[in-house]
Amino acid sequence: MPSLDMDSGVTTGNSINDAELVSRDSVPQVHSIDAAMSAPSINIAGDLMNEVSGNGLALADVPVEQDRAYWEWRVNMRIPSSNAVSSTIMFGVSNKRNSKFYEILAESTVPASKHGTKFMCSVSNLKDGDVVGVLIQQSEIPMIQLYLNGKLHDGGQISKFRGTVFPSVYLPPGSTTATFLYATDHFVHGPPRPGFEPLMAERSLM
Repeated sequence: MPSLDMDSGVTTGNSINDAELVSRDSVPQVHSIDAAMSAPSINIAGDLMNEVSGNGLALADVPVEQDRAYWEWRVNMRIPSSNAVSSTIMFGVSNKRNSKFYEILAESTVPASKHGTKFMCSVSNLKDGDVVGVLIQQSEIPMIQLYLNGKLHDGGQISKFRGTVFPSVYLPPGSTTATFLYATDHFVHGPPRPGFEPLMAERSLM
């Protein structure tokens, strides 16, 4: 039988006290790359399933619901002798995708990099260890800005996107791995402007 601690007024035993509820709410969120929404040519790895390689579009499993959000992608070379990425990688957000989308894409003559990447910006000549930060604002004029190693990337901006969007990356054919960093203790640089917070799931905004 549960008992009542007369000094603290907290029910003990099988009941749940406020401290336990706070502890549950404080459990770090885990965001992964969504295999169902990503291209079949994308490989997902890592303890948090947040590392992508292969070729094509990859989407995270959490929509961007907050007004101001920030996350990072760390680029790594899978071949140590390669010092730079000759092809362009794209970063930003994408609308929800499914297997039918990629079936249609495979039958189309339009390059894969042009499908599902209209809310993404390209970054070329990336080197091993480079970090691309993505800053997104949804109030007033929706806006996406890219930061390369903590500095604003020239030409890395998109305005007036719409719909429910998910963090995304597009990898060209090659030997590149991109790791999705979404928590404060994961960040290499962190938000470059005040008021922008790490990506949160919808349940945490209520």
